[in-house]
Amino acid sequence: MAGAAGVTAFVTEADGFIGSELLRILVAAGHQVFALTGSLDGRDRVRRAGATPVVGDLLAPGKWQDETTAEWVFHLPPHPLDGGRVSRRRAAAITRDRVVMDANLLDAVAASARRIVYVADACCYGPTGCRSITEDEPSRPSAWRHGLTPALDRLDGYIAAGLPIVTAFPGWVYGNGSWFGQRVMKPVLAGSRVLQFGKTGPLVSPIHVHDCARALVHLAQRGEAGGGYFLVNNDPVRLNEFATRFAALANRPLRTWRIPAVATRLVVGPILADYVLADAVLSNIRLRGIGFRFEYPTLEQGLQQILGAIHE
Repeated sequence: MAGAAGVTAFVTEADGFIGSELLRILVAAGHQVFALTGSLDGRDRVRRAGATPVVGDLLAPGKWQDETTAEWVFHLPPHPLDGGRVSRRRAAAITRDRVVMDANLLDAVAASARRIVYVADACCYGPTGCRSITEDEPSRPSAWRHGLTPALDRLDGYIAAGLPIVTAFPGWVYGNGSWFGQRVMKPVLAGSRVLQFGKTGPLVSPIHVHDCARALVHLAQRGEAGGGYFLVNNDPVRLNEFATRFAALANRPLRTWRIPAVATRLVVGPILADYVLADAVLSNIRLRGIGFRFEYPTLEQGLQQILGAIHE
């Protein structure tokens, strides 16, 4: 890949929720971006964003691996949670797939990348209680966190071997799309019911998708190889506040379908029950310590941006 303005970058899951925003930011900054996608629609979206599509599947070695030579590599494995029930069998399959995808990419880029930004998930740390934690806090394994352990253990091996990996741990990423678009924004605007778990939902640490993508680029520039960073804003909230605040800002009535905490395991399965019920409060002090500044430091500001974009 010949260099153009800026640096060369390779992005996986480039037509996904976070990946699409990351492409826009990289292209706007003048970087030459190559984006892995597995579909014809995804290829068209990548081209429209100003990047070069690379057609391939992380699960299958192939010619796409020859196109990964870049200074920055952003690894965003597909998020496996679509809001449905997760059985133990499905969780085991997700675990196996994650290990294979990581190996297919990291083995291909090991000799060329100047920085690899690996996107994990803050849920790896498990429940935190109401007190915020830093990245140095020992994790408290939960059912879902156990499913990610094999991939993270192998990642430690790549780091020990000298790969310049920076690990990002996003919190609850929201924006016009993904879980927020489907399960909060659309039902609120349509007057449908919003599914909520428990009386208030757990305390969680959100981040607007634009800030999340900006933070990934910042980690490529300034993140410490071998280090991990929580990507969350300054404003922990109760999970149910996403819908409450959005409805209030949109001046729409909020209709809910509330699932009691005791029934949550029946709805989402035992693997995800703690994920949607347990407090997960995270500190962004390490991210801010390397100079990152948020455009949407609070949920209120982020929701106002989403509404403004809808009206435009």
